[in-house]
Amino acid sequence: MDPEASGSSYTELAKWSVKDFASQLEQTRTKWKFGAFVGRRLVGVVSLIRDERIKERHKAAIVGMYVDSHMRRKGVGRGLLMHAIEMAQQLGGLRRVRLAVVESNKSALRLYRTAGFKVYGREKESLLVNGRFLSELLLVRIVLRSRTNYRNRRMPQARLLRGRSRATRRCRLLGRSAGRPDDT
Repeated sequence: MDPEASGSSYTELAKWSVKDFASQLEQTRTKWKFGAFVGRRLVGVVSLIRDERIKERHKAAIVGMYVDSHMRRKGVGRGLLMHAIEMAQQLGGLRRVRLAVVESNKSALRLYRTAGFKVYGREKESLLVNGRFLSELLLVRIVLRSRTNYRNRRMPQARLLRGRSRATRRCRLLGRSAGRPDDT
């Protein structure tokens, strides 16, 4: 795990039990975790988390993006990212998807920009890694432009989305699904 690519630290995660990790895989009406696999081996993960507060339900965040170092530059990260964006586009009333990336992580920043994310801010000294402060760039992508009322619209159940690339097709939901995405 690249210590500069995540807000989590190995020291913290090493203390987790199997039950703690399993709870992170549980799907809810506002949280989805996707995995990319080569055969049965998990090679990448990403989460999409919708804000739960009424005044902020039009926003979601992409967090926890990780791709195994041997699988980078092979489309796995792009597949995971596009899978999360496609899920976000299914959610009624969702307008914006946000994420943060360490400013020095140029390859991740390039991926996010090519996927339509735009920088809207910078948080100085966002992370402290090995005694060194790192700044993060804050990015956003609009996923819904209309003002349609989606309150009563029935949304499809969370499912494997068929993408154009092989990497996207390898992505699937991790954990158990809690049913259809929340659409209010």
